[in-house]
Amino acid sequence: MQLPEYSGKPPEENLIPLINIVFLLLIFFMVAGALTAQDVFEVEAPDSHHEAGVDDEGWLVLLGRDGRLALDDEELDADTLKLRLQAGMEARGESPGKKGEPLVRIKADQAASTDELMDLMELLRAAGVDEVRLLTVLAGDR
Repeated sequence: MQLPEYSGKPPEENLIPLINIVFLLLIFFMVAGALTAQDVFEVEAPDSHHEAGVDDEGWLVLLGRDGRLALDDEELDADTLKLRLQAGMEARGESPGKKGEPLVRIKADQAASTDELMDLMELLRAAGVDEVRLLTVLAGDR
C-alpha cells in the first residue's frame, strides 16, 4: 500500500479563500443594508388606508412629536425653515401662485399635536408653498 503524496499545504489553507468570500459578503450586506436614508430624528407617521404611491420629489419636512422641525436631513428652527424654503422657491423660479406638483412633503409624527401641524402649514403658506403632501404609513405595513 502506497501513501498519497504530501502536497506541502496543510488542509486548512483550502478554507482561507472561502472565509475571505464569506467576510466580503458580510461586509457587502452590511453596507447595502445601511443605504436607506435615515431621518434626522424618529418620526412615526400615522396610518392611512389610501394606497396611492408618493413621489420622492421636493423637500421633506419632518415634524417630531416634540415639535422639532427638519428640512432634508437638517434640524432647523421655524424661522430658518421658512427662510430656506423661501430661498429654495426663488431658486427654482416658483411663484407663490404657480400650480403643479407639490414641492413639500410633510412627515409628521402621529403623536404631534394638531396645533403644531397647523402652525407648520401656516409657516409653509407664509414661505410661498401652495401645495403639500402629508406622508402616512399604509395601515398594516407596520
